[in-house]
Amino acid sequence: MRKILLIEDDEATAQAYAESFSEEYSVEVATSAQQGLTQAIHSKPDLILLDIMLPGGKNGFDFLQDLKNNSQISQIPVVILTNLDDQRQAALDYGAQECFVKANTSIPEIEVAIEKLLKK
Repeated sequence: MRKILLIEDDEATAQAYAESFSEEYSVEVATSAQQGLTQAIHSKPDLILLDIMLPGGKNGFDFLQDLKNNSQISQIPVVILTNLDDQRQAALDYGAQECFVKANTSIPEIEVAIEKLLKK
């Protein structure tokens, strides 16, 4: 079973995504950028779903930068899930493959994007 690492600090949001994806994927959840980086190095997921606004001093952009600078995990595709539409271009510039605004995107739409990325 393919693995997804979900880095999301909002418990209700994380639970909703994890439950939706759990039939198709093994889903791990991290609640901060640092925890996510540690888990990514340890478990080498097939894809990372990443929130931008995270606690602990590092945000999703910091995580992306750390990911891209680590040769062990730099090739893992990242899908950004954000609340702010104006972060889309920055997310893509930092190396994310996709960026979705949570309020404007359904979970099935995100699932379609994940499938496309994992088939590449």
